[in-house]
Amino acid sequence: MKRNALLILMIMLVAAGCGKKQKNVETVPEPAAEEVDMSQYMPSLAVGAEAPDFEAPNILDEAVKLSDFRGSFVVVDFWATWCKDCRAEVPAMKQLYDKFAPRGVQFLGVSFDTDRESLVSYCIENDIAWLQVCNGIKWKENPISTAFDLHWIPTMFLIDPDGKVAGVCFTADKLEKILAEAVK
Repeated sequence: MKRNALLILMIMLVAAGCGKKQKNVETVPEPAAEEVDMSQYMPSLAVGAEAPDFEAPNILDEAVKLSDFRGSFVVVDFWATWCKDCRAEVPAMKQLYDKFAPRGVQFLGVSFDTDRESLVSYCIENDIAWLQVCNGIKWKENPISTAFDLHWIPTMFLIDPDGKVAGVCFTADKLEKILAEAVK
């Protein structure tokens, strides 16, 4: 029931902004992930460390905290709709969601979009079913990004039921390997 209400609200939000161009879109030159040594972008937040708690609004403007997910494995996907590499990972993330959500893994998208309307539109158009939060603050200025020491998006963390980092990676295929090992 709550999910249907959420979808209806998302559709209404998109309809209200139909035809508008994205505003305040952060443009960052992005080399393809396979062309660079990605180790230079790895966050310093180590496996086994306590994941920083944060709070951000979902698309209904309701506060969501990472600590709300304690007791479950949670994939935290840091991304943005304007990010080419992030968009390229969406189909594989949807497959992971379909495979692991029924096994109790929670998924939380943390968007660095500054235009919530763009985020809602993108999620509807691409049938992204998992929870999204967005505080409207640019990626490199965002306190959530700072807390997780992000240097690249997409960056995906697996947080264990105790709130500790169980894995970190940049691609859904690597995330699948981490999930398969952690969620047996």
